[in-house]
Amino acid sequence: MPDSKPKEVHVEGTQFYRRGAIADVLRIVLISCVTLVAISILIFWAVIDSGAREAHKEARDIRRALRIVGTEYYGNLNSIYDPHSPNGLIEGAAEEIAEISTRNGEVILYSWDEETHTPIQFEYRKGLYRVIYTDFGEGEDYSAGVEGNFVVYYSFEILNFEAE
Repeated sequence: MPDSKPKEVHVEGTQFYRRGAIADVLRIVLISCVTLVAISILIFWAVIDSGAREAHKEARDIRRALRIVGTEYYGNLNSIYDPHSPNGLIEGAAEEIAEISTRNGEVILYSWDEETHTPIQFEYRKGLYRVIYTDFGEGEDYSAGVEGNFVVYYSFEILNFEAE
């Protein structure tokens, strides 16, 4: 009897093949890199977010201090606002604001309401954070200087040119 079996063995069903060790190592390295990048982005975002919240909180304290010092200067028949000053404040007002608010950032007063003695727009800078406050109150009732928008910015230093 002749052997009539085919030379190839035909196996029905699912066949499993073992991948090479290099493919396994590459897959593990790729997954590890993607996980590391994702975790780094989340940590970076969390640090920036917490710093922005802290800067917002400090800017709210600065707004209160501006109102207090503005009222004090009004009692002395002066205005806290000096449009010719680089920071928009009369001399000595920045120190009083820093003392009342216990904050050490830089305050720049852009506009001031002389009737209600409240800030209309100011900027608070601390580190890489910049908070800009803009009042949208009516100015006639008690909401003036209380309602407003705080916008927090975070800036990267791209280039730094120093004098030679």
